Amino acid sequence: MMSTDIFGISGANAPAISEKIVAHTLNAIQELLPEDKIKQACAQVQYTWRERILSPAVTVLHMILAALWPEESFNASWQVQWAAVASHYPALAGQSPSRGSVAKARQRLPLALWERLWNVVREQAQARAEGFASWRGHRVVLLDGTCVSMPAEPSLFAAFGVNTGYHGQGKYPLARVATLCLANTMTVIAYALGGYRDSEWRLASSIFGALRKGDLLLADRHFAAAHYYWRYQSLGLEFLTRAHQRLILSRIKRVQSYSANDFLGWLTINQLYRKKDPTLPRRLVVRFVRARVRIRGKYRLVWLVTSLLDDNQYPATEIAQLYGRRWRVETVFAQLKIRLSADVLRSHSPEGIRKEFFARCIALNLVHSTILEAARVHQLDPMRLSFAHAVRAILIFSPALACEPLFTLPQIYGAMLSEIARHVVPERPGRIEPRAIRRERKHYPSLKQTRAEWRRQYAA
Repeated sequence: MMSTDIFGISGANAPAISEKIVAHTLNAIQELLPEDKIKQACAQVQYTWRERILSPAVTVLHMILAALWPEESFNASWQVQWAAVASHYPALAGQSPSRGSVAKARQRLPLALWERLWNVVREQAQARAEGFASWRGHRVVLLDGTCVSMPAEPSLFAAFGVNTGYHGQGKYPLARVATLCLANTMTVIAYALGGYRDSEWRLASSIFGALRKGDLLLADRHFAAAHYYWRYQSLGLEFLTRAHQRLILSRIKRVQSYSANDFLGWLTINQLYRKKDPTLPRRLVVRFVRARVRIRGKYRLVWLVTSLLDDNQYPATEIAQLYGRRWRVETVFAQLKIRLSADVLRSHSPEGIRKEFFARCIALNLVHSTILEAARVHQLDPMRLSFAHAVRAILIFSPALACEPLFTLPQIYGAMLSEIARHVVPERPGRIEPRAIRRERKHYPSLKQTRAEWRRQYAA
């Protein structure tokens, strides 16, 4: 057994303990993010560290485990990591580094390291998605935005801002996120995190570099405008959006009609935008397709706008069906915000928030990469495999992959992929759920002040 006579951050056996923690943490996904790649990323961003228990690899895996572990807590994540090692090396029981030491370890990792690790994981995820991501020769990419909350810290209010409404200012800071993900695999290929007052278009524009020429962008009406369409085309992208609510179709001059509900027309770019950017043309040709789409449970006739002009190569019926995939991005947000607990982030500094969100997105892509491997091995559609069960399988199979004999590991990993592949989600096109709860949580009033203020007011 490992000696623990000298124990602590500066102890002689700290590197050995760190190695054991890494060896017993999330082994099911360490093929995708092994310790060597973490050390390589540290070298690439010129980050150096002392040999200690809470090494970069330990800390990175700790933050990813916090995203996957159901208790939604950094403290719980660290307790799980330490207990896993102590169960095999009982002499370490009761000697865990403090919560404060773990928090300092998270603070030490530079933001550049997380960015580098994110790039490594997303590139691997895209590579695994290659066989699933295309529609008629185009990689289909979803674009949308959402918001995440965080603790009520003055520095976070200053860095990210807060919403205001009829009832005044919100209680907690909010960050706005623009996301690009693959429609057929749910793999996130880029995101931008900004303040609540930052527009989704500005955030989205900053991540268009992650797209490839020929990608087909699916977006809602928020990203529908003539000057936006020109920007997409100038980047070599195709697009499909719902027509903006202010667009008057009767004023569109038709260039060519395929049918009464499918035609090419001139779309004029507003003069105001042309003054700001003289490179913008006066107008551009786009295709208008009228489609019957289910929105919030009801079928509606809506107009779609696309750059896919050839009606033989891109039939109108297939374009309408393709637009139905746009709502898959909401599933990605549900996985990220609910399953991986990114809805309410827990860090107390702006940099900590950005690191934590990096860790959540890395965890999301690691899970989807594992799902893609299961789909490839068992020849299934990755969209039909359960994300929630994949998370469970990764957590449950990791201890066996850490402890069983080396020659059994391929069989154990294959068994994990089989378990993930077995849980096929029913195909539910057009499914809708109410944004409401049936059962009240508790019959308690809303707390209008901080807990510290309440204690000072009501303490005996």
